[in-house]
Amino acid sequence: MSEPVRITPGSFGYAEVHGADEPALALLAPLGFAPPRRAPRPVSLHTVDGPLTRLALIGEAARRLEKAGYTVEVDPQLRLSPAAEQALEILGELSERLGELGDLLADMDNVHDLARVAAQMVTGPGNLADAASAAFTAGAQAVRHISGFPFEREGIADWFQAGAEAAGWMAALASTTSYPPPADPFATRADAARACSPAARTATSVPISATAATTHPAPDPRRARA
Repeated sequence: MSEPVRITPGSFGYAEVHGADEPALALLAPLGFAPPRRAPRPVSLHTVDGPLTRLALIGEAARRLEKAGYTVEVDPQLRLSPAAEQALEILGELSERLGELGDLLADMDNVHDLARVAAQMVTGPGNLADAASAAFTAGAQAVRHISGFPFEREGIADWFQAGAEAAGWMAALASTTSYPPPADPFATRADAARACSPAARTATSVPISATAATTHPAPDPRRARA
């Protein structure tokens, strides 16, 4: 173990591991590090997870190796910043909570409850659609004021802006739907509240220039400390 184990950007996967012996490779295998087909080397990280999760897996790989007594060198490009790590935790929590909401909705058997949940998602201060739109807008604004090539900043800003427009469009479309059911005495009041939603007021009918790919990140047990 005199030579360090190095983790670098990969050619066959997201990251490659160099200088690892068999015990080290055994530590990395549960995290998704494996050799390419028909070749024993290099051992690379193969995963369909998002980029933040990939960096977290690399960080966990380094921690496991160091705990086992190995010296580890990780390319700076593959290190997860504290801010990015916090964002990953929040996104994981959001994904988990939305999954729980979906499970709850699937078990509901009252049409009025389902209608009120639907209205709550786009109605009132801090509703889901407005919160999503605000998060995307914050990303679009932030990327325009940081360092980087202009084409990179503009492309990422456009992507975030498209997300904000999509959330506003969803709220505006929902506001045209007649719910809660007409028999509900609060239907008129709920319709008026939806119309006051910031997303519904600012939603535009201009076609969205980009659409974010739908992903369903799930909390990954591999991130737990070994």
